[in-house]
Amino acid sequence: MMDKWINNNTISKILALAVAVMLWGMVHLDTGTPSSTLTVSYDNKVIDNVAIQASGLDESKYVLSTMDTDHVRMEVRGQRSVLTSFFADNYKAKLNLSGLGAGTRTLALEPDLPNGVELVSMTPNRVTVTIEEKQTKSFNVSIVPKGSPDAGLQLGKPVITPQTVQVTLPKSQLSTVTAVQGAVDTDGITEKFEQKRVKLKAYNKKGQELTGAVIEPSTVSVEIPVTQQAKSVPVKIVYSGDLPDGLALSKVNANVKEAAVYASQNVLSSLSSYVTATVDLSQFTEAGTRTVQANLAAPAGSDKIEPGSIQIEVTVVPSNQVTDTERTLTGIPIVLQGTGDGTTATIIAPTSKTMDVTVRGPQDMVSNLTNDDISLVADVSGLAAGQHEVTLQLGLPKYITQAGSNDQLKATVSIVGPSTPAVTNPSSENESNPSGSGDKGQERPQEGQNSQSGYPDANSGGNAAAEDKTSPHNGADSSANGTPDSSQP
Repeated sequence: MMDKWINNNTISKILALAVAVMLWGMVHLDTGTPSSTLTVSYDNKVIDNVAIQASGLDESKYVLSTMDTDHVRMEVRGQRSVLTSFFADNYKAKLNLSGLGAGTRTLALEPDLPNGVELVSMTPNRVTVTIEEKQTKSFNVSIVPKGSPDAGLQLGKPVITPQTVQVTLPKSQLSTVTAVQGAVDTDGITEKFEQKRVKLKAYNKKGQELTGAVIEPSTVSVEIPVTQQAKSVPVKIVYSGDLPDGLALSKVNANVKEAAVYASQNVLSSLSSYVTATVDLSQFTEAGTRTVQANLAAPAGSDKIEPGSIQIEVTVVPSNQVTDTERTLTGIPIVLQGTGDGTTATIIAPTSKTMDVTVRGPQDMVSNLTNDDISLVADVSGLAAGQHEVTLQLGLPKYITQAGSNDQLKATVSIVGPSTPAVTNPSSENESNPSGSGDKGQERPQEGQNSQSGYPDANSGGNAAAEDKTSPHNGADSSANGTPDSSQP
């Protein structure tokens, strides 16, 4: 049946016509004008402050030290829907530094835009850069403590590990480095400070941090000891007791010349110039050399003294074997004593207000004397206004005498008194002047003579005055190298 339809001539013509009409319609439908048109919108957009991104520089050797600008202005074009879908930080300007070394040059910038966006313009489109070579140098590390420890304590020297580090910077900046430091907080600490990782910073001479510095290692370990505040003072030897008749002191040597006194800052600031060790001479009953131990006297208010005791080598010889020698000590200061209320005393002569003193004694002791071992006191107690020649009271260490003791030491003193003259009536002298009259004041050296040795005694007016006006021990003891003292009994 199907074959009959196909073989029928009329049916074949009808099918051919239908196919031709269909083909005609398809062609005309594809090329014809559509009934409606789709419209696409394009816009321009300006983006300011587009960041320049440099890349490719060998940062192990070089640094980009300057760039005349770090941003550009871009105008771009694209479909409105595309432009509104990106933010400003999606736009970049690339700077390729690959293969470049030290120097200054001008380079082209390459825009880096989102997909679907094209560049209209970029300002600037070139940039001038300076590339510097990096250099490395070793620096010692210092630590800066911030704050003070508890009262009575002081910080020791920081122990830093490692003590040196490597600093890498551009050549122009490396030459300005003056310090590599780390800061630690030591406020109120009571024991040794320890911190394993203290960050370091490099500074120039103005104290400004060089933020680009590469420090290797970047941290150090720090330990800071905390100790009591201390002051190192000389040790002087003083004496008690007397040697038997027929014996004399020849040499005195201590194994320690200085001691450390630990105390608060107030106590240390008022501390006298030395500490004392006492030797009892009565324990030496025969000639010879002995080593004795003597405790050091800790000053009032101190926490401790180190060492607490010292070893003193004492040589005693028969009196007839002692070789005396003379020595002149220059510039011994004259100390005024005895001015009353409203009274002013001034030393007119000698104009230097000092005097040279020649002394005699065992050679070893005389050679070790210092000016601190001798005192000169001008006692003006009870003297009326005017000029007076005052006999000076001389304080010397034990076993030391004045050479040519018949020569009196005198000074001229000017006294300006209150409007009421000083009372000179002998009957009321002691009541109006507890210190005694001028004549009596001049007799004090005789009153203070040691009855056994003939040297000034600790209870004499001369030595008492020296202790008042100079120091608690002035003229009253000896140095650690053997200078004796007369201020002890």
